[in-house]
Amino acid sequence: MSSIRFHHGVASFDPDATSVLLWTRSEERGPVEWRVALDAEFSSVIRSGTTEAVDVHDRCVTVSVDGLDAGTTYFYEFSQAGDRSPVGRTRTIADGSVDHLRLGITCCADFSAAPLGVYRALAERDVDAIVHLGDYIYEAQTANSGRRAKFRTTCTTVEDYRSRYAQIREDPDVQYLHARHPMFTIWDDHDLADNAWRTGAKAHDPDEHGDWDDRVGAAAAARADWLPIRYREPEDLRRTWRSVVIGDLAEIVLLDTRYEGRDRQAGDEGTLPRDHPDRSLLGDDQRAFVGERLADTARPWTIMASGVVVNEIALPLPGDGLLPNGLLPNGYAVIDGKILHDDQWDGYTAERDWLTTRLEERASDGAKTVLLSGDVHSCWAMEGPQGSDGAVAVEAVCPAASSAAMGRANVAGVNRLIDRAAREMSHVPWANVTERGYAICDIDRTRAQVEWWIADPYAHDPGADASCAAAMALAHDRWPCRFDRVDHPTRDPDRPGLPKVPARPDDLGMLRLKRFGRLVIKGSLLASSAAAVAGASWLLSRRPWQAPRRLGGR
Repeated sequence: MSSIRFHHGVASFDPDATSVLLWTRSEERGPVEWRVALDAEFSSVIRSGTTEAVDVHDRCVTVSVDGLDAGTTYFYEFSQAGDRSPVGRTRTIADGSVDHLRLGITCCADFSAAPLGVYRALAERDVDAIVHLGDYIYEAQTANSGRRAKFRTTCTTVEDYRSRYAQIREDPDVQYLHARHPMFTIWDDHDLADNAWRTGAKAHDPDEHGDWDDRVGAAAAARADWLPIRYREPEDLRRTWRSVVIGDLAEIVLLDTRYEGRDRQAGDEGTLPRDHPDRSLLGDDQRAFVGERLADTARPWTIMASGVVVNEIALPLPGDGLLPNGLLPNGYAVIDGKILHDDQWDGYTAERDWLTTRLEERASDGAKTVLLSGDVHSCWAMEGPQGSDGAVAVEAVCPAASSAAMGRANVAGVNRLIDRAAREMSHVPWANVTERGYAICDIDRTRAQVEWWIADPYAHDPGADASCAAAMALAHDRWPCRFDRVDHPTRDPDRPGLPKVPARPDDLGMLRLKRFGRLVIKGSLLASSAAAVAGASWLLSRRPWQAPRRLGGR
C-alpha cells in the first residue's frame, strides 16, 4: 500500500460536518499535490490543491479540506513528481437532524509486543470514525515479540519520537486502518513516558532523559506532525482536549487525562492522599470546559473519551499475604487497604466526585453519557460512577490492540483470579481480562450499544476470525443508568471500500513462530504455578473476601 515517496501511507483526522484533516508524509522535500473526490477512481474530483513537505515538520503534510458536505464519504490521494500515494477514504460528520452514530474504539498499540492485526480487523468494519484512546506509540521497548524498536531504546528527543511514529506507520495493518477511516486521538502515558503526570513521570530520570519539559515538548511536536488534531491553541501543542458535535444527536468530548492537569499518582511518597480535595486530574481550564459541555443538554448523548478508567476498578482479590505485589496485574498495588491502580481515576477520587455530580445533573435534565476509556489492556462494562440514586453513566473500557492483556502480563494463570474478582464487583456486569481486540459504540436516539470484539493479532485474517465477546446497551430512558445484555451485535452500514487492500506484514510468519516458542515456555510455567493459583482460587471461593492488609513495598 506504499509508494516510492509515500511509504507511510495516508490518513485523515478530526472530521467535522464540513471539513477534515488529510495527512501524508513524503520522502522528499518540495511541493505535494492533493485531490479529494466522491469516488475511488477520482472521476469526480471536488477539491484539489498544493502544499509543501518541509524538514521542520519531518516532511509530514497536513491539509485542512473545507467546504465539504456533512455525513459524506470521500476519497483522497497525494502526489509528488508523478508518484501517487495510496488512496484513502474518509468521512465527514453528520449534521442537523442525526439519527445514528457509529464509532470504532481502540488503544494501546505496542509495536514490540505483537502484530497489529487488531487494527486490520477494525479497519474492515464500517464506522463513521475511529476514537483512539491513547498509547498510539510506546516510548520504550517494552517486550520482545521479535520486533525491535528502531534507533534509541527510549524516546527523549523529537527525532526519537518521530522514529516511533515512522516505524509503526510503515506497518500495513496500521496503514489500512488509517486509509479506511478518519480518526480522533487523545494521548496517554506511553505517548510521553510511562506513568506520566504534568511535571514528570515514573519512568523519567532527569540524569538519563534530560529536562522533563523539553521531553514533553519533543513528544508533542512529533505527535502534531504525525497525528494532527484541531488544537484549541495552535501555538500550544500540549493542550489537546476538545470536542466535536454530531448534529442534534451527540457530542464527543475528548479529554486529556494524562498531562494537562494531572498531579503525581497518590501512591507515591510525598503526594497527597488519593481522596484529597486538592488533587487534580483535569486542571482548572479543562475542568471548566468539561463542566460546560456536560451542562449543554441540547443533545441526548455525550460520549466522553478518557485515556484512563473513570470508574472504580479496585480488585477484590484475597489478601492476608496470599498475593504478593509481583503477582498483581501491572500497575496494581495494595493502597489504602485496596488492590488498585492509582494511575486511573481511582487515584483522583475528588476529581471523580466532581465529574459524578456533573453527570448526575446532566442526567436529571434528560441527557445521558457514555464513558469510553482504555489503558488497562482489558474489556470492562461498568455502570457508574455512582451518584445519590445509583449509576449516573455507563463506561466501556476498550482492550489493547497489541499490548499484553491484563490477565496475561504476569504469572500464568492469575487471569482466573482476576476474572473471579471482576465478577464480584457489583458495578461490573461483564469483563474479559485475557484478550486483545477493539470495541464498537453504536448510538441512536433511544439507546447506546457497546460491543467488545476479540481479535487475534497473529491470525492470517484477523477480521474474519474476530468474534463479539459481549454486547451491552444503555436505554436512554433508563434511570439509574444500567447496561442490558444484547443478543446480537449491530450491523455495519454498506459503504464503498478502498480500491486496494494491503497484504499482511512481511514479518508475520516470523512473529507467529516466535509466539509459538513463547507459548511452549509459558505452558511449562503454567504447570509449575497451577497449584498456587488453584489454592488461591479455592480460598477465595471458600470464604467471603476481606479487605487485604498492606502486602509490603510497591
